[in-house]
Amino acid sequence: MAISRLAWGVLALALTGALASLFGPDQSLWGHNLRSLGAMVFGFTLWFGAWLYARYPDRIFAPAWSIAERRAWTALVFAALIFVAYLRFMWGVAAMFEVPVSVHELLAEHFIANLVVLLIAWAVVSSSLRGKEPDAIEADERDLRLRRAADHVGDWALTILIAWCAGLLAFQPAERLSWWLAPLVAANVLIGILIVKALVEHVYLVGRYAWDRR
Repeated sequence: MAISRLAWGVLALALTGALASLFGPDQSLWGHNLRSLGAMVFGFTLWFGAWLYARYPDRIFAPAWSIAERRAWTALVFAALIFVAYLRFMWGVAAMFEVPVSVHELLAEHFIANLVVLLIAWAVVSSSLRGKEPDAIEADERDLRLRRAADHVGDWALTILIAWCAGLLAFQPAERLSWWLAPLVAANVLIGILIVKALVEHVYLVGRYAWDRR
């Protein structure tokens, strides 16, 4: 129980640090910029949390949860963090006065660094959720059924997003869309659509697991 409380506390602290590093004001606290302080907290709690979840998966998650269900919850947390980081990045892109024509003008280094770190931590935690039973079944028939349903929901989300983008292209004035149709900006919008698709899939998957356990 103590390990479980510690794990959820670390997760809450990591989310707080992530939000502070992405959206915090440029003010000083204890001699540090709030965004820099948030990034430090996030970095420490992310790797400590990754070690904790990888070391004690059976004491953090309910024993009745399958490996696939554990990975679904883990994926939801990391997909949400990636989505928030992407929103912060695109917020900065939208505030640019001129259309970016090169990758360096996008100032995407911070987002790319966050993305790489999150993907590595996600892979480390996900691969360690098997616990101390190497022969444990990763996914049973129910897990596979829910995974197929989540994929179906993700496909519908992707279809809706593409249809929405097509509607914008068809009915919005060209001068209002010219900035967003610049190659680099449009490429990042497409990346965002894929991130949203993945997030919707995992929200649905976790929701279905929670509903089935009622």
